[in-house]
Amino acid sequence: MMNGFTSSAASLFRHRFSAYIYIIMCICFLSACNSDEKKGTTAKGKAQSAPYELLVVADKDWLNTDAGQRLIATVEAPIAGLPQAEPNFRVTYINPYAFSGTFKGYSNIVVAEVGKKHPKASVAMQKNVYAQPQVVLYIYAPDNQSFVSCLEKNQARILTRLNENEFARERNFLKKHHSGVVLEEAKKLFGIEIYAPAEIDDIKKGKDFFWASSRKKEFRQNVCIYSLPMQELTTERLVAIRDSVMKVNIPGGHEGQWMETDARTVSESMVKVDGKDIFSLRGLWYMRNDAMGGPFVCYVYPDEKNNRLLVAEGFVFSPEEKKRALVRGLEAALQTFTFSAVAQ
Repeated sequence: MMNGFTSSAASLFRHRFSAYIYIIMCICFLSACNSDEKKGTTAKGKAQSAPYELLVVADKDWLNTDAGQRLIATVEAPIAGLPQAEPNFRVTYINPYAFSGTFKGYSNIVVAEVGKKHPKASVAMQKNVYAQPQVVLYIYAPDNQSFVSCLEKNQARILTRLNENEFARERNFLKKHHSGVVLEEAKKLFGIEIYAPAEIDDIKKGKDFFWASSRKKEFRQNVCIYSLPMQELTTERLVAIRDSVMKVNIPGGHEGQWMETDARTVSESMVKVDGKDIFSLRGLWYMRNDAMGGPFVCYVYPDEKNNRLLVAEGFVFSPEEKKRALVRGLEAALQTFTFSAVAQ
């Protein structure tokens, strides 16, 4: 009797102890959830899409309409300043009912919907909805006509928001994986910091100038930095200065060869970097009296303390290959430009 009673009691004790532990674990879990809820945070995974990939969530039958085709033309618009047409993004299209699972891990998402439940056409943006870093753009309209009008009005803003997200991803990567050689030379020569791709490590220096290049056979990424006296710049003036600087510092392999700008391809823009408007140019370069050429992009940073302008430029040589990722990577590097604390 005693042995049977002792065995039953032990069994009951173990059962109750397990129940208590389960309850305590549940309370701890709920407390953690409540704590996160109060902070307004939820656990989000890292965005898994490759650079410059975009997911468009829209009814595939609707995409065949004029309004849908206008959306496709917008998100697949070519990038300015490349020798061959390349779209801003590699786009995947899915129906709304398929939007789940790994699709929510895309870094760039556009959700488009037309229907009477939407009282007016609008564009809205949310960050880090399903993953980090992530931008989700919602384009809604009651009918196709208002959708097209809204898209035309906001096309530049839509592409800017998506591209800014990609540049932010690139900059974060470069801060962890960059060329130490370029960083040190930039500090020594100009008192600045810039995070160039790690493969760029071959340096050539000139007067108020340095050129750093990668050594890959299949393509070459290049970064140049040079200084100018403080002055007002126009596109024409900067192109002329660029040509004179490159003629001296980047000659070809034979006499009569040097780098020049194809002025017909150049476009200018103001780019936000750390909240400041920075003058930029992009277009094509070529080697005079040679078959070499490719795209370039340059940013002009004012240095009021030293009464000068610093031009940071990236250019690519990658014959017969796609250049979007290479140029975008260099442009992200130009956006990491800062005046070092020592210089300031």
